[in-house]
Amino acid sequence: MSMLPARRGGDIITAQSTVQYRPRSPQELMARYNLKRQQYKELKMTSDSPETREQLVMLYSEVKVLGWALGKDEQSVIKDMYI
Repeated sequence: MSMLPARRGGDIITAQSTVQYRPRSPQELMARYNLKRQQYKELKMTSDSPETREQLVMLYSEVKVLGWALGKDEQSVIKDMYI
């Protein structure tokens, strides 16, 4: 049985945290916000079964987070989803 050598300079979590991520532009955020909002509306209208509840909750959460990232307040995000 071979043993992996110990990492020098910290653990794997610290080593992985040096990866640079490019933040999304406001245009990308708005496009994704509108797409997820539309997907939520379509799923809500087409199916009311318990199987789609998890998908609805995930889409709802993603829309709210994207709205928050765009600087929208909670009430306007909710209003956008149902209009």
